Amino acid sequence: MRFRTVLMVVVVSIAGLDLIGVGVSAHATFTQNATSTQVVTAGTWGVALSGSCIDGTACPVDSSNNLFSLSSDAATLTFTPYITSASTSSFSTGDQEVTATSTGNIQLTDPTWVVNATGGSDLTNQAYVCATSTGIGTGVANTVLYNGSLSGFVGSYALSGGVLTTTGPITATSGPTDNLVVDVYAGSEATLCGSNTTAGTTATAGLSNAPAISGAAIGENIAVNVALTYQG
Repeated sequence: MRFRTVLMVVVVSIAGLDLIGVGVSAHATFTQNATSTQVVTAGTWGVALSGSCIDGTACPVDSSNNLFSLSSDAATLTFTPYITSASTSSFSTGDQEVTATSTGNIQLTDPTWVVNATGGSDLTNQAYVCATSTGIGTGVANTVLYNGSLSGFVGSYALSGGVLTTTGPITATSGPTDNLVVDVYAGSEATLCGSNTTAGTTATAGLSNAPAISGAAIGENIAVNVALTYQG
């Protein structure tokens, strides 16, 4: 029996940082006429990823009941592959949520998500994806970033005004989190987007109206790659 797999991998990075002592705590002393000193402290940056399955959907787990695996630096998250019979023409990977948390004390801005897929071209062209987010913090309703064909999910997607930062003094590492929920699907399946395909509007869960896959797509496998980038 053949099986189809859909794998999602998320990688986080930070770009555009131009700081003293990037990635470390730095202290410098400047002396003028031996009478005055100035201490310059550079903060630290870092983002850690975690995963979850939300809204009671059935996300895939491995034989040890693990939803995802994480690299040692918490910057690469790999969800357990969704595996289904290759004969299944309608499917949903479930609402797989990635959460980004600041582990440093430097304000990070302009979070963007870039999504692409590799593997079977027919399945990539016929599969759909629902991507939603509540942005940074908890004050925003779950919003549709994209709901449409997986092959059309190109470019950057983000909610405006997002700042991933920390609270308290420069030694603090706690603060709001950022998130993205992705569901790869085909056919009439329950998703957070439902039939709503308008980006920037409130996500309303319901049944999708996407067509089921057919032909060569039924026996193919794909990997969905998500790159998350912040600016410093």
